[in-house]
Amino acid sequence: MPRTSVRLLPGIATIFSVSFALTATANATQVPRLSAEELIDQSDLVAAGQITRSWAAWDSEHKFIWTHYELSVSSAIKGSAGNSIELAEPGGVIGDRGMAIAGSVPYQAGDKVVIFLQRMPNGYLRTAGAGQGRFTIDASGRIHGGSPVGPEFIQTSPGAIEGTSLGSLNGLTVPELSVRIKARIGQAGSR
Repeated sequence: MPRTSVRLLPGIATIFSVSFALTATANATQVPRLSAEELIDQSDLVAAGQITRSWAAWDSEHKFIWTHYELSVSSAIKGSAGNSIELAEPGGVIGDRGMAIAGSVPYQAGDKVVIFLQRMPNGYLRTAGAGQGRFTIDASGRIHGGSPVGPEFIQTSPGAIEGTSLGSLNGLTVPELSVRIKARIGQAGSR
C-alpha cells in the first residue's frame, strides 16, 4: 500500500497553527454525552464494514474542507445502504490549505468499524454524537467504542444519564448489536 505524506507548503504552517489554536479553543466546547438509546434514535444509518479509502474535498460552496471516507458495507443495521457508503468529517488538507475541526472523527483505510451516522444539512453523512458513534471491530468480531478526542462530553442533567451507557455496547458482536438496535427501533415505533 503506498504511503501518503503531507508536506507543508509555504503558508500552510500558519493555517495549521490557526486551525490548531481554534481546535484547542473548541475543545472547551461541551457536547451532551449520549446514551445507547439516544445514539440509536439520532442516527439515520448504522452500518458495519471496512474503510476502503479517503479523500479531501471542498464543500459545494467552497467554504469548508471535508474528508470523505468510503465504507465497504458488510451489514446495514439501521437504514438502507448499498455495497458501499460515503461518510464525511469536517476538516482535512487540500493543496496548501488545511482545516482542523474539534470533534471530527478520523478513519483510516483498513479500519473495521460499526458507525452510527447522521445526515447533515449539507447532505453528508457524519459520525453521530461528535465521535460517540464510532466503534471498532476487533479480530474476534467484537465492537469497542473509543474515547472521542475533541469536545468535552457532559451529562445533560445533574443526575445519571437516562438510558443505557454507550459502554454497555463494548464487547458485543455485530449481530448482537443489530438485535439491540432493532429492538430499540421496534420500541420507538410502538410509542
